Amino acid sequence: MNKKSPKSLHSHGARSQIIHGLEFLKRDNPWPDFPYGEHAPFHLALDANNNAGRELILRELDKFDVKLMVEVGCFLGGSVIRWLDHKPDLTVIGVDSWDSNWAAKIEMMPPDPVMSRHVWHMPEEEVARIVWLLRKFGNYGVTMNNMRRYKSRFIPVRQRVPDALYYLAHRKIQPDAIYLDAGKDEEDLWIAHSLFPDALLWGDDWLWFDENGDAPMQIAVDTFCKVHGYEYEASKQTWVIHSKTPDAG
Repeated sequence: MNKKSPKSLHSHGARSQIIHGLEFLKRDNPWPDFPYGEHAPFHLALDANNNAGRELILRELDKFDVKLMVEVGCFLGGSVIRWLDHKPDLTVIGVDSWDSNWAAKIEMMPPDPVMSRHVWHMPEEEVARIVWLLRKFGNYGVTMNNMRRYKSRFIPVRQRVPDALYYLAHRKIQPDAIYLDAGKDEEDLWIAHSLFPDALLWGDDWLWFDENGDAPMQIAVDTFCKVHGYEYEASKQTWVIHSKTPDAG
């Protein structure tokens, strides 16, 4: 019978332990090269210029004294900055592939009657500067430049969901909350809960409708809560699932 020796088992355990926890997560997800300090950061969040119900998230951050949060789908870092500014002892793991290039997306926002709400606070020159930055440096470098003041409390994980959720679970990361703002996929909600059953679940895109006229996140959250006996609350684009109270621990 071919059995592993105690020595080989011990060394395997040692190898596993050096990937567990935030310290090693930071080590293995370094920030990109970028001429930090040469280009001013900016704040651009897809929150209809602070009119998307994000106050629900700020309230929950305080109510449950959240210390570690995962945001799935960070875009250019605007919403993460809002959470970090609101709660100085919060650390956020930001999950996004940051692939393709968002320059054309930003360039088309001002003339679009819906998307223009995200850039109302910016002069045309600033929108043009953002577009130039994205074309020159790419999504990832520009986002990290926006997040540079928060480097000690923001950990980027450049992966897609749901792979990123399995990756964090494998590394023994235990977030207090998970904010879903990516593919509007019901599977992400179920996987997040199965891997991190104690994490609070929040998200975006409540009022996003697909080509069939359905609201995928409304359907997903409603179904999920009925199965688990939870309740949910929504305001504009933001939703939160109430699965426990602060006294429940």
